[in-house]
Amino acid sequence: MPEFSQETLNLFFPQWQGSGRLEIHEGAKLLYKSLHNRIPFAQIPSSLTYSLVGDENILGYSQIFSQLLDACKVIQAHSPERILTIGGDCGVEIAPVSFLNKKYAQTLNVIWLDAHGDLNTPSSSPSAHFHGMPLRVLLGEGDADIVNQTFSTLRAEQVFLIGAREFDAPEKSFVQQKKLSIFSAESINDGDIDRLFLMLDKTNADKLYIHLDLDVIEPEEFPHVACPTSGGIYIERLRDLLVGLRNNFDVVGCSVLEFLPTGSKNLATLDVIKLLDNISLPLLVAA
Repeated sequence: MPEFSQETLNLFFPQWQGSGRLEIHEGAKLLYKSLHNRIPFAQIPSSLTYSLVGDENILGYSQIFSQLLDACKVIQAHSPERILTIGGDCGVEIAPVSFLNKKYAQTLNVIWLDAHGDLNTPSSSPSAHFHGMPLRVLLGEGDADIVNQTFSTLRAEQVFLIGAREFDAPEKSFVQQKKLSIFSAESINDGDIDRLFLMLDKTNADKLYIHLDLDVIEPEEFPHVACPTSGGIYIERLRDLLVGLRNNFDVVGCSVLEFLPTGSKNLATLDVIKLLDNISLPLLVAA
């Protein structure tokens, strides 16, 4: 079994309640099984009780809140320089992103690769699913008790939404109000990443966190997600983008989330592992 690096914490956080899909837990577990002999993981336990109670207009609120507290404790105990998270739904991002942002003096740039904005609040969410709310929490808004557990909050200029193509009306208003930076899947597929890199360079902060919800990928190429959404980024172009980010910036954190395998689960898992191997992030190499 590989030993932990003092600098890198690898989290296996198979939270599924935010999506309302227990199969998300299974998807995270398949990725973990493919990686745990290569790199060590600290596991955040996730309740497998299927019944989800709505509280504070968030389904599974008590489980999500409890798991967030556990994640914060583990991260604080390790105090890592870098964090890799294998999840789980997008709600797992709150602890690692907010911790790294605090560690790097609120200068962390966050690449949010996702078909959705994840910018709802409990009052605006049409589904009460928490996986549609975590980026709003990281920006300091949403359920007050959850926001209060964050290590820090992001400023709008630290967030770069890439591949997002399905917003609820309140999310659109928030994007316009905060002037969030958005890069369409079409622009990435066309190979137009210079504008993104230029904007990142202008922030004068090279620390980067990459949030990868696999539903950012075009579902005709990769349908193994909880919320497949047409018009996504092609795998080859996504790989090019991620390699470019790795080569030009200091990637101190990343996640792989919302994997819901269909058909041949082994083949679907291999597709994800192949993508990660092709990126060759230092986070995926045992120290």
